[in-house]
Amino acid sequence: MAFKEISLNKFEEYNHKTDPFASVIGEQKFWYADDDANLIGTIILDKIDNDWSHVIMAQEEDGEYRFTDGGVSEESSSKAIEKLTQIMKNYATKGKIESDLYNSTLFDPKSSIVITDMNDEIKKYFKKHPEKLYQLTPRKFEELIASMLKDFGFTVELTKASRDGGRDIIASMKNAVTNFLAFVECKRYAPDNKIGVGIIRQVSGVHHLRKPSKSIIVTTSFFTKNAKEEAKLIENALDLKDYNNIKSWLDKY
Repeated sequence: MAFKEISLNKFEEYNHKTDPFASVIGEQKFWYADDDANLIGTIILDKIDNDWSHVIMAQEEDGEYRFTDGGVSEESSSKAIEKLTQIMKNYATKGKIESDLYNSTLFDPKSSIVITDMNDEIKKYFKKHPEKLYQLTPRKFEELIASMLKDFGFTVELTKASRDGGRDIIASMKNAVTNFLAFVECKRYAPDNKIGVGIIRQVSGVHHLRKPSKSIIVTTSFFTKNAKEEAKLIENALDLKDYNNIKSWLDKY
């Protein structure tokens, strides 16, 4: 994190525009920058109300820093600084996550950068850009689904990549009433590569052999008509979740 306090002279070196009227009603007292995240910020004392505000500016494509966030009516400079610091760090974290997503093994198995924690910021990113699910590596897609299932209250275990089909994720839930065990098969497919009867039968076979409470197929694609009809033969044991279901899950973040 490159967040730091800077001087007024250093702040003025950044390519930004300030409303001339702002200096009439307020006086800048503290200045901050995060060069890695292309953010600058200032703490302002209101000359009229004698309270404090903050302004954060982000660098845009033309190189100029423009207003992106702000707040007013803080009773002390320390509270205004605390608010600015937290917001700038949040913006920097989100920006780093988006940058890492494009340069990590989420999308490129040969990259040396690895995102191991499927945290809420990553899920919020996919909520905003669900089409990027298609660019995930199959293993990272499994990790994403496992993380969401964990958020929904399941205890999850990712199986080894070399295992037989039918259970990429083992999800369980225990309470005072019952134990529930689900095998989850994940298919990160292109939207036009629909899940057919073959995979339904494969998962059904594993279900019959291992006898979990439920088997679930989760895909970024969709299911053919024949696949849906085949699944109805064991509809109490098999759930089908497609791209739209995943988007619905992501809406919770």
